[in-house]
Amino acid sequence: MKVLSIDLDYIMGPTIETYNDFFYNDNPTIRWDNLFDQSNFKENHFYIDQSNLLFCYNTFLKGIKNCDSVSFGYEHDSILFSIADYENIDLINIDHHDDVFGGDYTEQMSDEDAYKKEFYEILKHNRVHEGNWGAWLGGNGKLNSFTWIGNENSGNKVRNEYNAEVVPNYQNVEKENYKFDNYNFDHIFVCMSPQYIPPNHWHYFYMFISAFEEFSGKDAIIHKEKYETHVRHQLIHNEILHQRSNGR
Repeated sequence: MKVLSIDLDYIMGPTIETYNDFFYNDNPTIRWDNLFDQSNFKENHFYIDQSNLLFCYNTFLKGIKNCDSVSFGYEHDSILFSIADYENIDLINIDHHDDVFGGDYTEQMSDEDAYKKEFYEILKHNRVHEGNWGAWLGGNGKLNSFTWIGNENSGNKVRNEYNAEVVPNYQNVEKENYKFDNYNFDHIFVCMSPQYIPPNHWHYFYMFISAFEEFSGKDAIIHKEKYETHVRHQLIHNEILHQRSNGR
């Protein structure tokens, strides 16, 4: 299965590292309210890379010519609603972040220990989110390959060595050094990542949705839910069902 995934925070390459972790909040509208109210940043300080936008848009348009399985989501782990049940996935991820590891514990321990702990929780407890769905796929034997087309200035590049340990055939390249063999995808996913894209740029997400709907004549599938919350209680639910079955 060949999958194209586009995270629109990729277009924020020139400025995203200046605010990447600044006033971060799981609720994007709170995040941006706090950032603009409590800092000197204004929306017009955060500009996009036009060439990145065109690269994403042109790749998307070429892909939907040959693919009728397309979905959209606000956060990147929502891609798993469409591909979690498949195996032998060759995934191309255009993204400012690698999304293999989230780096959830890197401030508390060494990088190596942090990634081991995060990976253990991904496999043992289904602790998947928008930043580590790549490791979830790799750890669950779903991937054949994972190609991250990222920005040269992405802070996530420092963990490529760790990513390659949990994801088969992992590579990280910039768009200037990558050439698609073809644009024949089995599924295409586009996410907005509103925590990382300022509100004045949210309309670009609709641009992709509009293009798909105009081209296909179908209503777009837009996931508002996170896969993270979808599976958070799955292990508990399985245990409850097991207890109910034994109690009959």
